[in-house]
Amino acid sequence: MDIHPKLQELLDKQEITEIMYKFARALDRVDGELMKSTYWEDAIEEHQDPIFPELFFYNDNAWKFVEPAMEGFRQLKATQHRVSNPLIELEGDNATAECYVWAYHLHDENGIDKEGILGGRHHFKFERRNGEWRIKHRSTVFDWNQNQNSTAIWSEKYDDKYRGKRDRSDESYSYLKKC
Repeated sequence: MDIHPKLQELLDKQEITEIMYKFARALDRVDGELMKSTYWEDAIEEHQDPIFPELFFYNDNAWKFVEPAMEGFRQLKATQHRVSNPLIELEGDNATAECYVWAYHLHDENGIDKEGILGGRHHFKFERRNGEWRIKHRSTVFDWNQNQNSTAIWSEKYDDKYRGKRDRSDESYSYLKKC
């Protein structure tokens, strides 16, 4: 048995999985440049948010989607996107993938903190060009959501140093230099 093709398959799948993780990080840190780095310049983004469909509906060039997406995420008080269960099928320099997504969005509604919690799946088409994998097409299918008043309580004594930031001042950027 030739181990090289299996090893290359594992390496390709790991690289693709990390792109999914970087995409989620880009949303939560409101990092447009990181988000762009996950897409090819001619990629397509297909997306509609079930909670704010009029704000987040898009089916066009992914790079052009980045700035409106970042502007929308700046309006939210907090977000967290988790991706899991990646399934990836490779075919030469092309790949298709699905991963589950759990997304938490905290926003203000008439002075009351509201939580939008979404569960769904990202569907991807990836393409490798010059040895690098990036997203060629992404769409999201939502399976469920919850919308409720927030119950979060933060102590007034909680040190701001340990609070996540929604930009490059977040402490994670001092740990991860290449992501």
